[in-house]
Amino acid sequence: MKVSAGLVFPEASVLDLQVAAFLLCPDVALPLDGRPCPVILWDSSLSPTSNETHSSIKLTWGTYQQLLKQKCWQNGRVPKPEWGCTEIHHHEWSKMALFDFLLQIYNRLDSNCCGFRPRKEDACVQNGLRPKCDNQDAVALAHIIQRKHDPRHLVFIDNKGFFDRSEDNLNFKLLEGIKEFPESAVSVLKSQHLRQKLLQSLFLDKVYWESQGGRQGIEKLIDVIEQRAKILLTYINAHGAKVLPMNE
Repeated sequence: MKVSAGLVFPEASVLDLQVAAFLLCPDVALPLDGRPCPVILWDSSLSPTSNETHSSIKLTWGTYQQLLKQKCWQNGRVPKPEWGCTEIHHHEWSKMALFDFLLQIYNRLDSNCCGFRPRKEDACVQNGLRPKCDNQDAVALAHIIQRKHDPRHLVFIDNKGFFDRSEDNLNFKLLEGIKEFPESAVSVLKSQHLRQKLLQSLFLDKVYWESQGGRQGIEKLIDVIEQRAKILLTYINAHGAKVLPMNE
């Protein structure tokens, strides 16, 4: 797990990190020793976070949607003060939304579980947050983290994926407002090489491989990701979303 400003964040599984690495090459909170169980790490390079949202900037869902329309910092364009932009580059939101959709991570963009039917054990139900979906624009985003020396890019933390969510209950709210997707990630999804890449890489991590029941267990998890990838590609085509290089 990752710790910043005294706050502890659950760590991604090895599979979650591999998906991120192959698709997006983002700044991900990595484990220290490759174990599938959490470890604690103090990282002084992360920007200070609030106790309420565990974020280095304060954003609500409504503000976030307005930022997406402004395309802050895209193509080197310096935003005007009245646009209300943060220091985060526009492309970072596209990368995060794609990653979160494939793994159905809801705690960043939809912590109240407004976009799907949660289970009783989900945090939003346990904490009584779902009723707040009546005023979604006021719901705060969580775990939006930057590094002090690199505020244009996001650090992916608290990346626990959910592989047991049925296709008729996928959270498409995570993609709301996203009009562009990273070319590098989409090309991997279209090429059908993701399974091979993940299998080859995960096989090297014997501890995680065995913790999932060996190849049979790993294959089942990758089955879920591949099916979600097909659904995402269909979504991109149906909504006319652009596929762009995102190297800024």
